[in-house]
Formats: sequence, C-alpha cells, structure tokens
Amino acid sequence: MNIHTRMVTLLLFLFCVGLIPACSSKEEKKEVYYQNALNYIKENKRDAAILELRSAIQIDAKYGDARYQLGLLYLEGGESQKAFAELLRAADLSPDNLDANLKVAQFYLLSRKQDESRKRIDHILVKDPNYHEALVLLANLELTEKKFDEALEVLGKIGGKVDESDALLNLKGRIYAAQQQWDAAEEAFQRAISVNGANFVNYQALLFLYESKKEKEKAKNLLDEIIKKFPDEVQAHLLLAGYYRSEGNMEQAGEELKKVIAIDPENPQFRMQLADFYRKNGNSAGAEEVLVKARSDIKQNPDITSSLATLYFDQAQFVKAQMILDELEAENPGHGGAKLLKARFLQKDGKVRDGLVILQSLNRDFPSWADPFFYLGIAHYSLGEIELAKSAVAEAIQKNKSDSRYHTLMAQIFDAQGAFEDAKKEAVIALRLDSKNLRAAIILSHALIGAKEYDKAVTILADMKKQIPDNVEILGNFALASFGAGERVQGEEALTRLLEIDPGHVQAIVLSLGLRYKDDLAGAETFVQQQIKKVATDYRLYLILGELLERQKKDQESLAAYEKAQELSPDNTQSYLASARLLTRLGKRQEAMAKYNAMIGQDPKSIPGHMGIAALFEAEGETVQAMDHYRKILEIKEDYAPAANNLAWLTVSDPNGDLGKALLLAMTAKQAFPDSPDVADTLGWVHYHRKSYALAIVQFELALQGRPDSPVIAYHLALALSDNNQKEEAVKTLKKLLASKEDFSDRKKAEELLATLTKG
Repeated sequence: MNIHTRMVTLLLFLFCVGLIPACSSKEEKKEVYYQNALNYIKENKRDAAILELRSAIQIDAKYGDARYQLGLLYLEGGESQKAFAELLRAADLSPDNLDANLKVAQFYLLSRKQDESRKRIDHILVKDPNYHEALVLLANLELTEKKFDEALEVLGKIGGKVDESDALLNLKGRIYAAQQQWDAAEEAFQRAISVNGANFVNYQALLFLYESKKEKEKAKNLLDEIIKKFPDEVQAHLLLAGYYRSEGNMEQAGEELKKVIAIDPENPQFRMQLADFYRKNGNSAGAEEVLVKARSDIKQNPDITSSLATLYFDQAQFVKAQMILDELEAENPGHGGAKLLKARFLQKDGKVRDGLVILQSLNRDFPSWADPFFYLGIAHYSLGEIELAKSAVAEAIQKNKSDSRYHTLMAQIFDAQGAFEDAKKEAVIALRLDSKNLRAAIILSHALIGAKEYDKAVTILADMKKQIPDNVEILGNFALASFGAGERVQGEEALTRLLEIDPGHVQAIVLSLGLRYKDDLAGAETFVQQQIKKVATDYRLYLILGELLERQKKDQESLAAYEKAQELSPDNTQSYLASARLLTRLGKRQEAMAKYNAMIGQDPKSIPGHMGIAALFEAEGETVQAMDHYRKILEIKEDYAPAANNLAWLTVSDPNGDLGKALLLAMTAKQAFPDSPDVADTLGWVHYHRKSYALAIVQFELALQGRPDSPVIAYHLALALSDNNQKEEAVKTLKKLLASKEDFSDRKKAEELLATLTKG
C-alpha cells in the first residue's frame, strides 16, 4: 500500500467515525422528544406533548410509536382526520401494534368502508385470535353488512363475557332486533339494563324496540322510568317529546322541549329546536319569542340570528328580516344561513338568476345541506327549467328524506309535467310527513284528476272542502273532479260558489265556458261581460272576451277588448300578441308589425314580439329577415324550442343552409317537445336532406301519429320511403294521400312521384 492509498483510507475511516456521534445524537434526540411527550401526557399537557411528538417525527418520519401517540392525542381532542392519518401510518409502520390497527378498523367502519375495516380486523385476529375488542368490532361489522348469523357466531367466540357486558348484550339485542326476533331482542336489552342500569344507551335501545313494535303502553312506561332515572339527561326529554308528538299531544311535547333548554340553557340548538317545533305547529308568535330570548341569552350566535331572520321572512315581515340579515352579514359575511336568506330575498324580488349564483355556491360549500338544493329547485322551476328543478329537488330529498316541503315541490313538478303517478307518490309521502300540508293535498287531488281517478279525488276534496269551505283551489279541483266523476250538479254548485268568491277566477270562467256555453258563443260573451262587471280590472277577462268576439267575427269589438287588456296591463305581452294576430288575419300587416314592435319597444328581449315579427316575415317569404329574428330569440334564450324549430326548417330549406346547424336546432326543439308533430316533421326533414332516410322515416311516422290527416307530413314520408328504396310503402302512402281531394302546396309533386314509382 503506497502512501497515497494509506492517506485515503485514513480519511475515510476518520469520516465514518465522525458520522457516528451525529447518528447517535439524532437517535438520542428523538427518544428524548418521545419520552418528554409521554411525561407531558401523564401531566395532561396535551399541546406540549403534541409538539414533542412532532419534533420526534421530524427527525424520523417512520417513528411508529410517536405517530401512534400523536394519533391518540388527536383522537382525544376530537381532531378525527388528523387522528386517522397518524394512526393509519402507525399501523402500517408497526404491524404488531394491534391497538393502532383496531382504531384504524373502527375509523373505516364508521366511514362505511367495510372491506378496509375487515382487512384490519383479520390482520389483528391472525396475530391474536382472542383479541376482545377486534371480535366486538367484527360482530358490529357483520351486523352492518346484515350477516346476522355470522355476527352471533362472533359473539359465541367471545363466550361468557357477553352475559357480563351490557355493551355486548346491547349488541346482541340489536342483532336480534334486525332480524325481527323481538322477544330475544327484548330479553337481551333488559339483561343489559340489569347488568348496567346507569347506562342510558341500554334504555334507549329497548325504547326503540317498543317503538318499532308499536307497543305504545310499554314505550310510555319505559319513558316514565327513564325520566325518573335520568332527570337531567337531555336525550331522555327529547325522546319523551318525540313520543308526545307522535300521539298528537303537542302541548306536552313543547313542555319537554322547554325542560331540555332548562337543563342546557347555553346550547343554541335546543332553542332553535323549540322554535322550529312552534313554527311547524302554527305558533309563529311562540317561535319568535323563543328566538328573541335566545338572542338575548346567548350573545352573537349567528345561527340563532339567522333562524330569527328566516322566521320573519317566512311570515312576510320582510323589513324586520332584512334588518336582522344586514346585522348578520356585517358580523358573519360567510354564514351559510345569511347567504341562503339573501338568495331567497333575491328570488322574492324577481332577481332569480342572481339568487341562483348564491345557491350554487352554497351547494359547493355545504354539500350535505339540503335546503339550498330545495331553493335552487324553486329557482329553476320559476324559470321554467323543469329538468334542472327536478334534479335539484332530488338532491335535497336524497340528503333529507323527512322534509315534507321537498316532496311537495317534487310532486308539483311531476304534476306540471303530467307525470301524475309520480306526482301522487310524492304528494302522499309529503302528507305522511306532515298531515297538515295543504299544498301537498291539493297537488294530490289535482294529480288524481289528471290520472282520471275522479272518485278518489272527489273523496279527498270533499273532506278538504268541509275543513276549508271557501278555498278557491279546493273548489276548483272539486268542480273538475265532480264533472269527471259524472256528478254534474255537484260540480255546478262548486263552480257557482267559486265564482261568487272570486268572480275573476280565470280557470273557473274557462271551465264554465267549456261546460255551459260550448256551442253558444253569444251566451259565452254575455257570461264573460257579467263577470267583467264584477271584476273590471282583470286584463285576462278582456283577453277571453276578445277571443270570443273574434270567433264571432266581431273584429272591431275584439280589437277594443284587446286594447282594454293592454291598458290594464301594459307590461303583459299576451294582449299585444292577440291583437297583432287579429290584425294579420285582417290583412293589416303594418298595424300588426307595429304591435310587435311596441312589444319589443317595451322589452327588447320580448320573445313573443320577435316571434311575431319573424312569423310575419316568414309568411311574406322574407326568410332572411325571419331567420334574423329567430336568431335574436335564441340569443335571448338559447333553448327556446319554437324559434329553434322554425330556424331549423328555414335553414334546411335554404340550398346553401348549414345542415349540421339545422340538425342541432331541430334536436334542441325535439328535446323540449318530444311529442310535437311539427317538431318531428322538422327533424325528419333535416334527416331527409342529410340523406339519413331511415331516421327521417321514424320522425315522419311519429309526426303522422299526432297529425294523421296532414298531407304535407304524408308527402314527406313518401319521399323518405322512396329514397330509402321502400317503393311499395311509398306508393301506398302516396295513394292514400292523393285519394283525399284536399289541396296542398306539394300535391302536384306528389302526383308526379306516384307516376314515377308506378311507371312500368
């Protein structure tokens, strides 16, 4: 070895020796930190212990014991996410730490990750088949997965300890109860009480059993025993309040809720619970009193403030509600209740889109909170966005199935769509949750009428009419149901009473016209004139009168009626539209155009105004101008189906038209009106020009189902059949079409096509 080699070896040796104290120092330091932490834990100095353990882990991230102790401290402090993260790491770093693995398994079971929980339990039991806590957790897991025999088998492995433990007897009772083995479950719960009569949970389990079996007497006796034994237990009084509520004894239920507040006066939730109880039972004054006192007793609690502001809003005391909301926003600008109420104020003021933005942000920030989804559903419904409304309300119901309001709104949406069976189901659920829900009952009756179950509707409405004799909605539905059930006299009486209460009730007037004056236009005119004398300020009556006069060819009188409707309601476009159509029919195109321009002058985004002008241009063959107005409508409302349908037709009729755009427009219309013959014809015509003949045939056949006598649609079908090499079917369609003497624009083309197909 030369001198150079010796020097290198010596340096390497000295370098390695130099590392030993440093390595030793780190090991010593982490142990010092760890021991310090253990000492702090004994002295209940939690924060100091956490700092020491973090220091140890900073030196050695794989220090399993330190992570385990840190996880226990987080668990003790209620920081569950941090606890789980540390305990999971500890369990992975120290597989023999069975307690760490057990706690991880418990976390997984609580978060419904049964497979992960079972893996951890299996790991523990492989190492120690008699590990008591793991067996108990396994029994709970089997119960959660409804493996009842397996759960009982696990308890069998625990053996005699089951009969000595109230917790295990309680578990055994729950396993039996889940199988509806009521006697065995009751015996297990009673034995649990005998083993440990100081554990409230055992009494609670037995009470739930009695309630499940609907053994009211046993439930009441047990509740009395619970109250005596646990007079200061909040949950005991809440259970008794629930019992009284189920029995309809609201006064006693309220008294029990007051006792809860007396036991724990600093808990704001109990104050709000009592206020909500009063509100739901129609005692708004009581609810207000509770919340006002709560604000005084518990200072600066945003939840109480929000509840009071919401109560005032629901009572239509908007000034009070706004004042309190302003206070709340100043103190807690990010409070969810404040944001929700602000969105509701915007909805009330007609600023629905602005409210939508807030509601959507609440749904992102509070994904488990049902109410913002409910009000989002209301917003979409008010905007006519039915599918979006349905989706939002479905989310609310998924998050809280026990709110009658949610099911009521869903019933209303289904009823509006004509899905009467679904509407009935949702309305029934709403009524089960709240038997006093008048809106749900009215929707149910209307859905029954829609489903032609008139007798059932009459029965429900007759009972409602006895309780609320002069409710116009009930009377209206009762009249409809009675006529449907063939009870004409009963229906007439209801209709007469309805018009006495509300002479301007448009639906009742229209129903009367259809029933009493179906073929008597003069009589109908006289009847409407009589109603106008009683209610001279309702523009809708003048619209009805104008239509009746128009049908009698009393054109000038009809125009005068429409003018009166415009005078009474200048912002309503129906009267402009009606008079413009009449003027068009009379050949007074310029006057009609002036009417539509007046509508647009009042509202530049008036869809009826633009539709009217587009229709006038289209009728005159001025397709460029018509298409321009249809496009303007789609800029205002991109999914407005009538404009999309008409623009699709004009686009495909243009030799240079973009067939791809035409297809998108036609599909937009089809999505909105899937059963419309006109829309089906347009979509079929687009498919035909795109040479998708099979698709065109499907749409033309659907259109003919709705308009079987339409010669234009029949001709379109014949063209598609011919070009799709279905010659025989095309000939049959053309012969049937031309057998009719009805004239139509393409008759000559149809004759020529038939001649071509039958030649030779």
